Amino acid sequence: MLGVAFRVGAELVAAMVVGVGGGLVIDRWLGTSPWGLIVMFVLGAAAAMLNVYRAVNGMGYAVGYRRPDTGANSGGGTNSTPDKDEGEGNRGH
Repeated sequence: MLGVAFRVGAELVAAMVVGVGGGLVIDRWLGTSPWGLIVMFVLGAAAAMLNVYRAVNGMGYAVGYRRPDTGANSGGGTNSTPDKDEGEGNRGH
């Protein structure tokens, strides 16, 4: 549980640092102070909340992670076969 708390904190800080830093860079580059900072702050905050939501719900732990299908959406119950990738299957052998 402590690991999740540290991850949530790191996600919040990292997204805000990137958003505010990007906003400051955009303001200096385009001379639009403070609008770049304001816009990037809001986008950074939104990204931070999305990352925290994913961390708390257990999404995004590994590449290719997918929740198991529920009975209502799978159509096949427990006897259904998984979908094959395009590269798998009969290759004419």
